[in-house]
Amino acid sequence: MRISRIYEPAQLAGNKTLLLPGEVSHYLTHVLRLRVGHRLHLFNARDGEFVGEISNINKNDVAVDLLTRVRKSEIPSLKIHLALGLSRGDKMDYAIQKSSELGVAQITPVYSQHSEVKLKANRVENKLRHWRKIAISACEQCGRLDIPEISAPCSIPQWLEMGSADLDLMLQPTGTDKFPDAINTKSINLLVGPEGGFADQEVSWARDHGFVIVAIGSRVLRTETAPVAALAILQHLYGDM
Repeated sequence: MRISRIYEPAQLAGNKTLLLPGEVSHYLTHVLRLRVGHRLHLFNARDGEFVGEISNINKNDVAVDLLTRVRKSEIPSLKIHLALGLSRGDKMDYAIQKSSELGVAQITPVYSQHSEVKLKANRVENKLRHWRKIAISACEQCGRLDIPEISAPCSIPQWLEMGSADLDLMLQPTGTDKFPDAINTKSINLLVGPEGGFADQEVSWARDHGFVIVAIGSRVLRTETAPVAALAILQHLYGDM
């Protein structure tokens, strides 16, 4: 039987009992149909991953006895901050899910000249909660300990002000630069456009700010496919795939 992995931000330690909150408890008992005595793994980036055993099930929570630690905490060796042009519906969800599986450290949705999606202020928090759930679920499935940070949507210049990186990359079908032969840096800023691509002024801005403007082969990839392909390439060049 496959052991389920559940992200738990509370402190994890052996010989400790945790009460899991309602939403997680509902998932364990009504979706996975786990019962008292079933085992699962609880994890977070700070404490690592522990084997747990369900010891009690109530209407609103599930008690899990933590047993032994099976993985220590790990610090990702390559930090990739993905700026992803806002797109509609499932496209954004897919890109966040797959980028999380591929080890991205942070995702920031960005507005650009060709963006078709403009989130109203009262919708931002709901969207962030939705995207964070997608990222957590992806990490539970793929075996990651850390959860990528999902930042609030902003402009491209505002995203760049969040932090410098050793390498700045922009994906653009007209790009003439090349990916490096190997990745020896520890941090990368990766900028991927929306469905309409980047405007000429945005490409010029990126080049003026030191970005390497790259294309992925001769094909024009969809906005949800482009970050997946780029992250796979970068992780391969780094030696982690």
